[in-house]
Formats: sequence, C-alpha cells, structure tokens
Amino acid sequence: MTEKAKFNPYAMAHKYADYLGIKQGEGENEDAFKSRVAGVLRKKGSIIEAHEAFSRRRYDDEEQGATGPMAGIFGAVAQAMQGREYSPSDPERQIGDDIAAGVLAQRGEDPAKSALAAIFGALGPSAGMDLIEGLRGGKQSPKK
Repeated sequence: MTEKAKFNPYAMAHKYADYLGIKQGEGENEDAFKSRVAGVLRKKGSIIEAHEAFSRRRYDDEEQGATGPMAGIFGAVAQAMQGREYSPSDPERQIGDDIAAGVLAQRGEDPAKSALAAIFGALGPSAGMDLIEGLRGGKQSPKK
C-alpha cells in the first residue's frame, strides 16, 4: 500500500525560491523564509507569484479564502490605480498592505469611510469628532 504524500504548505515558496536561487538561512523558520521569498518576488514586480508564495495557494485556487492571492493581487492593482504603494521601501510589509487593500477593494468599501466608521464605532460620536479635530490640529470646521 502506497503512503499518501503529505501536503507541504511551504512548497510554493520553496518552488519560487529554487527558481530565484534563494536559500533558506540557517535557523530561519519556514514562515520567515516564505515572507522573505514573497518580498523578493514583490520587489521584482512579480505580484502574482509573490502572493502565491505568501498565501501558499495558486491564484486560481477555489479554496483560497478572503485573504488568498487574489486579495493581494486586487490590492496591488487598487494601489496602482491610486498611483501609490503603501510600503514601497519594505516589500515584505507591502505584501500585507496589498492583502488589506484587496480585502477592502473586493468589498467595494471606501477605505476612508471604513476608517471613519471604525473610529466612530469604537469611540462614539463625540470622541470621534474630538479625534478628528485633534488630527486637524485643533481647527474647528466652519459652522453653517
């Protein structure tokens, strides 16, 4: 009887690492290696591959979930449409930014409106307005 091969959740990152000639550092755990490989791919502009390596799934995997590679790809596209990247100097962090932006983009939510809703929901209307006024440097909005 043949033993069934075990699924290696880091196989995608290792596949891309082999292709790029990236070696896993001594003492570097699998999650850190996966993040490093994804960051190298993201820095090279290989957005799809970066998110596949990070999420451990292919972009066309039906079971990738809400934060799979397509979320990151959508997020990268949404940022490009805004003419910016949120963490351009840190490609590993940019992967997370891509995913967060992608989740919002897929929901069709405006990030600014979502942030305001979270502030008011957590702090209440009065404290929310105080926070906004503080961020503006204490300038009151003109009264009508």
